[in-house]
Amino acid sequence: LPYEADGLVIKVDDLSVQEAMGVVGRAPRGAVAFKFPGREATTQLLNIGVNVGRTGALVPYAILEPVEVAGVTIQQATLHNFEDLRRKDIRIGDRVLVRRAGDVIPYVVGPVVEARNGDEEVFRPPEVCPSCHQPVVSRADEVAIYCVNVDCPEQRIQHVKHFVSVMDVEGMGERTVELLVEEGLIRTAADLYGLEWEKLLGLEGFAEKSTANLLAAIQATKERPLAQVIAALGIRGVGGIVSRTLAEHYDSIQDLSQATQDDLERIPGLGPHTAEAIVTWFDQSQNRAFVEKLEQAGVNMRHTTPVQ
Repeated sequence: LPYEADGLVIKVDDLSVQEAMGVVGRAPRGAVAFKFPGREATTQLLNIGVNVGRTGALVPYAILEPVEVAGVTIQQATLHNFEDLRRKDIRIGDRVLVRRAGDVIPYVVGPVVEARNGDEEVFRPPEVCPSCHQPVVSRADEVAIYCVNVDCPEQRIQHVKHFVSVMDVEGMGERTVELLVEEGLIRTAADLYGLEWEKLLGLEGFAEKSTANLLAAIQATKERPLAQVIAALGIRGVGGIVSRTLAEHYDSIQDLSQATQDDLERIPGLGPHTAEAIVTWFDQSQNRAFVEKLEQAGVNMRHTTPVQ
């Protein structure tokens, strides 16, 4: 091809058969993606940083000497988790092999052991959260390390970003979310519905038109379908497909909040870990308060619009 491509999509060569095969979630059964092997390069691992996700999971990432892979300069790459880091024996100062998965997401494959000179440093997982500096915890059945501080600043930012993304708040990017949290205008996603015109106008990059557009986009999300609202809550394991399943079994978020783990496990396709995560989420007072604040703001909590 006279241009870059990272793979192919192979399809059943009959439209009627494709239609009859149907879909699973968003994936058609009559088509499958075939990705080419990722491009690779070696570079120096300068340091290891740690991000905090919206669920509190701490995720390590590589800070690299800039290197070009498939036409893109890479300075950071994922390291997946601390167990993977330990298993691959990746050390700060290592010469490492970097690959772009599907020519999109860069990650560290492993160290070039023969290039070591003895100055490399073994990375120790943090004992406190890099954002709020509270002690972190690990769970026996998981490789992840978690910050369990519900008031962790980075978690709050990530949760708002998730809510904005799932609820399709048009024109609101990650930097805007960070700015609103940093300026103290919002603490949770529910505070978006109380944003005031005058305070937004005082922020960098906000003129009258952009402010009006943002407030209108936020108001438009109040009519989102129940399944979309459930997905936006940020419950671990509850994405688009699970939220649709829940919306088919419960008429409102209030009904869902009162479901027991046994009730949830009786729903086809819903496993015990997800059921436990849902019950645990609604058991937390700050989460119930969050839902109540959304409801008071006028966000749809029932089947007033069809599930899509």
